Amino acid sequence: MQRLKVHENRSYLMYEDGAPFFFLGDTAWDLFHRLSREEVEYYFSVRAKQGYTVIQCVLLGGAGWNIDFPNKYGRKCLKKPHAEFIFDTDGPESYWDYVAWCLKCGQKYGLYFAIVPMWYFRYMDRENTIFKGYEPSYKYGRFLGERYREFENIIWMLGGDVRVEDFMHPIFDGLAAGIRDGEGDEDHRHLMTFHPISESSSVMQLGGDKEYLDFHSSQSSHTVNSYEAFRFFDDMRATGKPFLDTEPQYEDHVANWKPELDRFDETDVRRNAYECILSGACGHTYGNPMICFFIYELKKPNEYFYIGDLTGTGWMDALTHPGGVQMQYVKKLRLSRPYFDFRPAQEMVLNSDDDLLFGRISAGRGDKYAFIYTPYGREIQVDCSCLGGEFIRASWFDPRTGEETVICDISPRKAVFVPETRGKGQDWVLILEADKHEWNMEEQEWEKQQ
Repeated sequence: MQRLKVHENRSYLMYEDGAPFFFLGDTAWDLFHRLSREEVEYYFSVRAKQGYTVIQCVLLGGAGWNIDFPNKYGRKCLKKPHAEFIFDTDGPESYWDYVAWCLKCGQKYGLYFAIVPMWYFRYMDRENTIFKGYEPSYKYGRFLGERYREFENIIWMLGGDVRVEDFMHPIFDGLAAGIRDGEGDEDHRHLMTFHPISESSSVMQLGGDKEYLDFHSSQSSHTVNSYEAFRFFDDMRATGKPFLDTEPQYEDHVANWKPELDRFDETDVRRNAYECILSGACGHTYGNPMICFFIYELKKPNEYFYIGDLTGTGWMDALTHPGGVQMQYVKKLRLSRPYFDFRPAQEMVLNSDDDLLFGRISAGRGDKYAFIYTPYGREIQVDCSCLGGEFIRASWFDPRTGEETVICDISPRKAVFVPETRGKGQDWVLILEADKHEWNMEEQEWEKQQ
């Protein structure tokens, strides 16, 4: 596998050979603690077929368990939790060996791992935490950097649902410095980002001046406010680094953690994904609460209250829920045209607004093409003239199936496009391409690179 880098335009990620890397993540926070090798292999095989490129997971204690919680094979991270970093590396089958096995297994499926060193509540208890400033955090980071420096498929994701207080800055600075020193030379350097608390961004929590962050991350989270996840992007975009939402609304998660409210469905997660991508994000992350904690079954109603009424449904079934399957079409669309010149283009839409009831019509473009997304099938009034050329070819892209259908060819002017269907769940992407016949050869060359 190739290591990942930031493209020279500072907006997107790429493989070492220069090909575009689309970050399509899945939140599998407790993977290292909850799954056997056989289950890991099954999970990776399904997600790889569905087009995912990144698995987001947590090391110490996972997201749902205390720091002393063992993995599936009874091995723990530390010998003395809550005291100091004494890593339990004894024997050939330690917890840290199992992590390495998972990384190797992921390589077979072309998967990268966005690894969170520790989840938020390990930092919050100032009396009992083993993170007591820069030095112990540096020690942990150095351990991670040295132990996993040879794995190309790692992205370090500091934080973990954290609202950063002043005393935490030395913790994250130490973790980052330790990882970098442990990795050694530039050839072993992995990308690094930060996962913040809900309805926030890495810039809002750590600030925009942390040089060790290669790209930024937001968590629009699981509330009705996160219907417009793109609103968290402005401060990240201003830093001149790539950005994305690494925890938006989860499919099957109840809104605002209140079981009496509606559960987010595939329509909601699609809306988040397309609006974010057309706002210039370098990728997107999907989530499902059954999968992120790898819940096998709900033993009693409301055992996991935020899942709602999904009694008896396990994480393996959740792997094929429609929103999770349909995320591959976001990636398919984004990679279907020249990648690195893409940018937000709201100015093209003449009837865009921020009305939550009807949804925002979002637009992004490359030099010779544009994608325009309507979440509820509203008509799109658009100015095509900015694309130039002699004519514009218009097509509809269906986010439910990934199918693309040509509508017509028109002159570069203002026009109105009306989708075939309208209402919740009837979202569409309008594709506009200037002088399609003149760049067919360019497109063919582009497709050869994918």
